[in-house]
Amino acid sequence: MFSMKKIKIAYIGGGSKEWARVFMSDLTLTADLSGDIFLYDIDTEAALRNKAIGEALNKHPNAKTSWNYTVETSLEKTLTKADFVIISILPGTFSEMESDVHEPEKYGIFQSVGDTVGPGGVLRAMRTVPLYEEFAKNIKKYCPKAWVLNLTNPMSICVKTLYDVFPEIKAFGC
Repeated sequence: MFSMKKIKIAYIGGGSKEWARVFMSDLTLTADLSGDIFLYDIDTEAALRNKAIGEALNKHPNAKTSWNYTVETSLEKTLTKADFVIISILPGTFSEMESDVHEPEKYGIFQSVGDTVGPGGVLRAMRTVPLYEEFAKNIKKYCPKAWVLNLTNPMSICVKTLYDVFPEIKAFGC
């Protein structure tokens, strides 16, 4: 019999209810693993919704484990001693994202992935890089040994920024 491993996950952003639900569902189906998930989002209401989703999943009859969900308004408290950091943010607004993807079409530039490459990706990167510089500084300060999973586009630029600021970081993107 294995002993239950308790971990701390710092979840930055995650306003996407669908991704949060799938992630939290996967965690509740993972036996021998539990702990605390600190939810930090500049939109506190989104973090509260994710907390409610996680708590409902804890009660599901197929749940093999249970997680403690805390909505946190301090990035410092969210990151302190985290084992894992998940970053899933929308840099800017949905209107800006729509512009990133479709504005270049007016000039005959059709992008396969408008928030990752081409003119749209460059514009999105300009909004995202300063945020990721701050994330990297705070991860280095509060949880330097944590594994960092990036889910934000432009993926490669976000992960590169983390490594540029904190070369010893253990980060990857999905």
